Amino acid sequence: MNNVAPLVATLVALASGMTTTACQSSSTPCDELSGTDAEEWNPRLRGDVEAALPARQTAFEADPGNDEARRVYAEVLFKLGDIWEADNVIAPLGTTTTCHAGDLRLAARTAYVLGDYDRAVSLNRRLLDLADEGSNLHDEAIRGLTLAHYQTSDFAKATRELPAPTEAEGSASLLTFMQAFEGEPYGIEWAGDERIAHLPMTNDITQPGALPLVTLEIDGEAVELILDTGGDRLYLDKGIYERIGLPTLANREARYAYTQGETVEEPLGVAATVKMGDVTLSNVPVIGASWKALGQTSDGVLTTQVLKQFLTTVDYDNRRITFRERSAEALAEVMATLGDTPPVQAPFYMTNTHLMFAKGSLNGHEGMNFFLDSGLAASMPLVIVEETVKFLELEKNEIDGTPYYWSPIESHGLDGLPGGPAQALGNVFVEDDFFWRFGFMADVLISHQYLWPKGSWTIDFDNMTYYFPGEGS
Repeated sequence: MNNVAPLVATLVALASGMTTTACQSSSTPCDELSGTDAEEWNPRLRGDVEAALPARQTAFEADPGNDEARRVYAEVLFKLGDIWEADNVIAPLGTTTTCHAGDLRLAARTAYVLGDYDRAVSLNRRLLDLADEGSNLHDEAIRGLTLAHYQTSDFAKATRELPAPTEAEGSASLLTFMQAFEGEPYGIEWAGDERIAHLPMTNDITQPGALPLVTLEIDGEAVELILDTGGDRLYLDKGIYERIGLPTLANREARYAYTQGETVEEPLGVAATVKMGDVTLSNVPVIGASWKALGQTSDGVLTTQVLKQFLTTVDYDNRRITFRERSAEALAEVMATLGDTPPVQAPFYMTNTHLMFAKGSLNGHEGMNFFLDSGLAASMPLVIVEETVKFLELEKNEIDGTPYYWSPIESHGLDGLPGGPAQALGNVFVEDDFFWRFGFMADVLISHQYLWPKGSWTIDFDNMTYYFPGEGS
């Protein structure tokens, strides 16, 4: 906070003195990258970033042709999680003809998290071509291409176009898995012409800590899985994974809250078929999870990458998950089921392989970034991070006999879906610096105890939007 005044003066000077760089304005291809990120700036709390926004916005609006004013404004927007605005601001600089590393890097990141995977591929290819082999930017470009090909299920392209992974890239196990994968993943076969399937929830989801439980078949064997959008590929208990005899293509190490932060090794395999009511997926990526051995009672987890293959409605009122094909016609059917009241639409963006974020407010503070993770098995609807506790000056109440605490919340909710008082669970995340690890602030997690009273929610990956029933539906 003490650095705000010098920052304002710097931005005003930039706005009045900088001109468009010759590299960006020229159509001549460059041989190597120049420039880095906007500046060395490592804020800790949301208030630090919000305080920097007005000066950066003023400088940009005073001189939109000033490249430096544009990029520092885009940077603060990205840190705030205003990804849509950040993408619009950086797009003129971050193109496939730029030779500015920071512009290219930020534009590739905004394209990816907004689901514009074709643009993310083209920008990361540019970065890969220009960055020095073995550099951080080169590794980041490989990771960006790996993730974009993963989201489009184009594993073959990852095999043809990307080198063998190194641990430095941060996605080595994923790329190894994709390059060992045979055929196309997630083939879809519908049992009927309606192209709709229902998967009943088999438990009482209204109980504290109860997550939706569904039964499906993996390679002909019935399994019971919980629904959890905080998971990536289909999770299956290692014992069942081995009993079914799923082939292992790679291995990885991972840490979770349910492992108490301990690292576990997981085989990465493939199931021939996953039958979910009247729809069957073929060639399905699977993670062998240390699950029942750590006290979990279900057989595994139905996760985001499976839901992503469809227009998926988690229908709490009717106690089922409904899968439709991803099409405009199917979306119109969903809208018809929501009645005459317009639905609440909540745009979202997605980082890493599966982590979805939407905007909301906490204690009346708007513009916060909510991680939508439906799999929190707790009576509380929220998980809080230390930085948000400090920013909002929340009280911390230790939970005896556990490493956790809880904080009272006066109000909470996604935009358009406000909620009242609640409690937030703390000291849950096991990742280092979860608040900043994605480049934007991860303020809070919101989960099942918030979602199920809403009646239903539909996840539309084509438009990167959630749909909830409107008030009175």
